[in-house]
Amino acid sequence: MSQFNIGTKAFTAGEAMEAYRRVKLSTGSGTQVEYADAGDAFIGFTAAAVNLGEMVSVILKTTGMTFKVTASGVIAVGGNFYGALDGKVSATVNGPIQGRVLEAAAADGEIVEAILF
Repeated sequence: MSQFNIGTKAFTAGEAMEAYRRVKLSTGSGTQVEYADAGDAFIGFTAAAVNLGEMVSVILKTTGMTFKVTASGVIAVGGNFYGALDGKVSATVNGPIQGRVLEAAAADGEIVEAILF
């Protein structure tokens, strides 16, 4: 019987990455990730900053917990968020709602707690 890692998984970074950003599997790969951009589906969030080619721990979105996310601008407390460029989240509608922030974000790059839908 196979044993699976529940909650986090290590992947190879397909680009330099910051912590708390949304990521997706790189095209044609099951072992490499890159930032999920606006409108992209994602698999989870980076746990730490890494350089290109390094291993990055991804907190999988299916863990049923709250997440730290990086805002691309202002998001009101309790506001819905959508995917934004470079793995960030935004109040600007772009694709499906991905979650709701539990804290207000006042500026680009601010890290806040959120839940996923």
